[in-house]
Amino acid sequence: MVHPYIINTINALVLIIAGLIGYFANPARPLTALIAPFFGVLLLACTYHLRKHNRFVFNTVTALTLLVGFLVVMRIDPDTFEWNRRNILFVVMGLSCFVSAAFFVGTFIRERRMRNNTIYKDDL
Repeated sequence: MVHPYIINTINALVLIIAGLIGYFANPARPLTALIAPFFGVLLLACTYHLRKHNRFVFNTVTALTLLVGFLVVMRIDPDTFEWNRRNILFVVMGLSCFVSAAFFVGTFIRERRMRNNTIYKDDL
């Protein structure tokens, strides 16, 4: 299984890149389009501590990832949904967040089952 800091880095980069594409593609340049890149930068800043296996940061990153996933998906209007650039970017960002959270939970469960933390011995 891939380590959480790698998944977090990929998810943060997807949020930053897709969010900036959405911001610069819209001529109005709404500030709400910068929410996803902001959270992407926050998640990217937590990557160092995830690499050091900080449990508090691991739980915080999981919660933030789920929060961002729900925030992004809630911006999609189901009544007027069509496959345009805006909605595709929202779907990509939401899917990235939910897949990352699933990996985080899977890693947490696997680590709990091992109890001796040998899952990370190859990192140290």
